[in-house]
Amino acid sequence: MFQTLLSELRQNFRLRLGVWIILALTMSYVVLVLNDYRQHLQQDYQEALTRLHQLHLIAKQTQWSQRAKQAQELRGQLEARLWQANSKGLAQAMIQSWLQEEVYFARIEEPRSQVEAAQVVPKHPQLWQVTAKLDGIFVPKRLQSLLSTIGQSRQLVIIERLEVRYSNTSRFTLVFSAYFAATGSGV
Repeated sequence: MFQTLLSELRQNFRLRLGVWIILALTMSYVVLVLNDYRQHLQQDYQEALTRLHQLHLIAKQTQWSQRAKQAQELRGQLEARLWQANSKGLAQAMIQSWLQEEVYFARIEEPRSQVEAAQVVPKHPQLWQVTAKLDGIFVPKRLQSLLSTIGQSRQLVIIERLEVRYSNTSRFTLVFSAYFAATGSGV
């Protein structure tokens, strides 16, 4: 069989030309793939070189102890703003009570509030998050008063969403979260 193939190659010019074209295309493809691989390696090398240069610059900096002190102070300030509670149920009740009081002082009309159960904050099991939702009639000055009170609160309260719907009776929905440290948790 191999002999037949060789004799056919010797006698048939088109077959030889076809084999050479196939070999040339295959070799061209291999060269192109290797060139792409080389470019990819070169790009990876440049990125690694850039990261190494950045690490050298960072390692030469001398303000690390000052930055650590600033970070510790900032953490202390943030921890001082956390609400304190002995249990998750008490945390939920505290937010419900605080929200009702602030809604009363802001004179929000037709308020409907919903406070969810406290949840453990992922990656920080000593912290609890209590999310609350408030719906009411939209009166700009009253809502602004409530938002101002929330923004100036000593405890950490983060507004996650504020939605105002305009219709016959314009209404708003406010969703916020408060963060608690369990009393005695060392946070």
